[in-house]
Amino acid sequence: MAAAPALLRRVPGQARIALVAGVTALLLFGAGAWWLFRHVRADAYRATDNRAYELSVQLADQAAAGKEILGDPLRGWPLIEIDRAGRTVAAAGGTQDLAGLPARLPPPPIPPPRRATGGPQRGTVRLGAVDERDHDRFHRPDGTLKPPPVSDTSAEQQALLAHRQAHALAHHTLTVFATAVHTPAPACALPTEADGSCRSTLYVLVPSDDAERATVPLRTPLMAGVPLAALLVAALAWAAARRSLRPVEAIRREVAEITDTSLDRRVPVPDARDPVRRLALTTNTTLDRLETAVERQRRFVADASHELRSPVAALRYELETALAHPDTVDAHETLRHALTATRRVHALTEDLLLLARPDRPDGPAAHSLVDLAGLTAELVHEYRHRGHPVTLRPGPDRAPVRGDGAQLHRLLRNLLDNAVRHARTAVVLAVTTDGRAHTVTVHNDGTPLAPDEYELVFERFTRLDEARTRDAGGSGLGLAIARDIAERHHGTLTARSGHPRPGTTFTLVLPGPPDTPEPGTPERGTPEPDKPDVTR
Repeated sequence: MAAAPALLRRVPGQARIALVAGVTALLLFGAGAWWLFRHVRADAYRATDNRAYELSVQLADQAAAGKEILGDPLRGWPLIEIDRAGRTVAAAGGTQDLAGLPARLPPPPIPPPRRATGGPQRGTVRLGAVDERDHDRFHRPDGTLKPPPVSDTSAEQQALLAHRQAHALAHHTLTVFATAVHTPAPACALPTEADGSCRSTLYVLVPSDDAERATVPLRTPLMAGVPLAALLVAALAWAAARRSLRPVEAIRREVAEITDTSLDRRVPVPDARDPVRRLALTTNTTLDRLETAVERQRRFVADASHELRSPVAALRYELETALAHPDTVDAHETLRHALTATRRVHALTEDLLLLARPDRPDGPAAHSLVDLAGLTAELVHEYRHRGHPVTLRPGPDRAPVRGDGAQLHRLLRNLLDNAVRHARTAVVLAVTTDGRAHTVTVHNDGTPLAPDEYELVFERFTRLDEARTRDAGGSGLGLAIARDIAERHHGTLTARSGHPRPGTTFTLVLPGPPDTPEPGTPERGTPEPDKPDVTR
C-alpha cells in the first residue's frame, strides 16, 4: 500500500496534474452523461405514457360512439379487450391483429373499473416465457421463427403474428392502461347487458422499446464522447501545466549557469502575480544576499590578509635582521619586538576565529545567568587608569541576562576600548532596564559619526577618516565582534551621534530572562555582589 504513494511521488508534476484533471473530468462528464441519459429516458417514458393515455381515451370514446376501431393507431402496441364474462373480444382494426395473444399473456394486472366510465388506469405487468406447446407450428426446422405473414387473411397468419409478438414481449415489463368501455347495442357483437350493449375493459400494453429507442442515439456519443472529453481535458491540463512550469525551468537554467564569477546575474521574473513570480523574486533576493555575502567574504579575506601581512612581515624582518647581524643586533630587543608582533597576530587570529564561529552561542556557558550591571561596573573599575576618565551613571543594582559571560565581557570591553580610543575628555556609561530588556549605553565625546557611518562602523576592517582611524593595538574587528556577540544573544547594537550630547553613543540592548524581576528587586537565590565605587 505504501509503494503506490511512493511511486506516484516519482511521477512528474505535470503528469500528476494531467492525471488528476483527466480523472476528475471523467467523473464529472460521466455524471453529466448519466444525468442526461436518465433525463432523456424519463422524458421518453413520460411522452409514451401520455400518448398511450390519450389513445386509450380516444379508443374508449370511439367504442362508446358505436364506431369501429379502424387502422393501427397504437403504432403496434398490443391491444386487448376483455368483456365482463372474461371473453376476449375480437375487436376490429388493430385488435384483430392480436388474435391469440391474450392466451399467452398473464391475467390482466388491473381489474376492470367498478364504474362504467372513467379515465384510464395505469399499471405494470411482467410477461413470462412464451407457451411453446405449438413450437413446430411457428418455428422452422432450424429453430428460428417463421417470417411474419404477408396479409391478415388467414387464421394461421393471425396466430403466427400473435406468437411473434408474444416472443418480442416475453420477459419484458409492460406499462398497461386499462379503460372501461361501453359499446351500444347495435355495435356490440357479444352483449353483456340486458339492453344488448357491451361493457368491457380495453387494455393498452405499452412495451419499453419505444422509450428505449429514444435513448439509442445518445448511447454511442455519450459512451465515446465522455472518455474522449476526459482525455482532451487531461491533454489540456498537461499542456497548461507544462506552459506554467516554463518560467520555473527558466529560473532553474539561469541559476545553474550562475557561478562565483557571475553572481550579478538574476533570474527572469514573470509578469503574472502567482507563486512562480514569488519564487523568482525570492530567488533574486537570495542571490542578492549571496552576492553581498561573497563580496564581504572576499573583502574580509583581503583585509585579513593585509592585516596579517604587516605583523608577519615585521616579525620576519626582526628575525632575519637578527640572523644577518648577530653581533650588532640586541637579542633582547629583537625578541621583545617579535613577541609584540606575535601577540598582534594571535589577537587578530582570535578575532577572526570568533567571527567565523556559528551564529548562536552553544554549551552550558551560553545559558548561564550574567549580571550585566555588575559586569559593566567591573570594567569601569578596571579602566579607571586608562587614559580619559570613565564614569558609570547610577542605575539598577542588577540587570540579569542569559548568555555566555566571557563573550558579554568581551562585548563590553570592545565598546570601552573603542570609546577610550576616540574620546576627547571622557567616557560615560549607563545601564537601564524596563524589566523585559536591559540597555547599556557607552558614550564618548570624540569626533561624531556621520549618518552614513552608523552601520559602516560595524563592518569588519572598516577604515573611516584619519581622525577616527584605529590606533596602534586596534585590529579593526572590535565593533564587528561586539555586534556579532550582541546578535548571538538575541540583542542589538547601534551607534548614533549628536544626541542627546556631542560625540557618539553606542547602545546595547539585550533581552532579560523570562523570570526577570522588577528593577531594584534582588533575584531569588542569587547573592548580592559587592559593587565598587563606579565613579572614577
